[in-house]
Amino acid sequence: MSDANLIILLSTISTGLILGSIFALVAVGVTIVYGSIWMPNAANGQFFVLAALLGWTMTISWGVHPAIAAILVIGISVPLSYALEYVLVRRFYDVPNRNISYFVLSLGITQILTGIFSSTYGRWSDQFQLPPLVSGITFVGPLPIATNRLVVLALALSILAALFALLRFHRYGRAIRAVFQNRDAAALRGVNVKASYSLSFALGNAVIFAGGILFALAYSFDLTVAWTMSITAFAIMIIGGPGSVLGALIVGMVFGFTQAAVSTVASPTIAAFSYLGAMLLILLFKPSGLFAR
Repeated sequence: MSDANLIILLSTISTGLILGSIFALVAVGVTIVYGSIWMPNAANGQFFVLAALLGWTMTISWGVHPAIAAILVIGISVPLSYALEYVLVRRFYDVPNRNISYFVLSLGITQILTGIFSSTYGRWSDQFQLPPLVSGITFVGPLPIATNRLVVLALALSILAALFALLRFHRYGRAIRAVFQNRDAAALRGVNVKASYSLSFALGNAVIFAGGILFALAYSFDLTVAWTMSITAFAIMIIGGPGSVLGALIVGMVFGFTQAAVSTVASPTIAAFSYLGAMLLILLFKPSGLFAR
């Protein structure tokens, strides 16, 4: 293999890993919320961009170190999520067909945040870039990769690993998984289902915020990325199976590699269409998704 072809291959692999891990983070956050409280969170893309914009404000306007800004952004998501859950989300827990009500509610949140972003950040700039966590270049064979992106990849994979450990081994994680499987049976086993709803909403949004700030640390972004990420996260959740964390992880990584590969030979726009085509094709043969919970 020539050096040129090897560089293209390594570039595709590295980009696929970075994008795939971030896609997986956001999709896992979406599927945790949906699996627990049946909320198809259409505002996930706006939360993703909100995290990125908060990080940009802290680093560029306030001079906060990017690592500290990332921690603060993820931390802010927790009280924000509990406030939204207390004021809005819990009012629909006992509503019949509440997933429809939640979808309309999240669309309203999306419109509000879109308006706020357009009237504030949209007037300041059409492109945003955060300072890197670390500087320098690392060579992987003949391919030079920004060390900052490798750090982002390591952080994203670490968060995913910690999340899986939480869901599998911690009692709160097991309670969430029990609610995923059967709410009534979980309640009979002593699980506080309503408290699990609150925890799932906060945890899911924290993971989405983590994806947003990590994306902003690795790449420049604009406000339109919210809609792209929202569609991508929903497509990943549907293909992986609504409520399946493993499905969101696997399909998210596949989407990342798909975008990296298609972008190499075509464009990211065509890659986005390939997601939708793959989603429709898979749903024709398995409507419940690849990994039904």
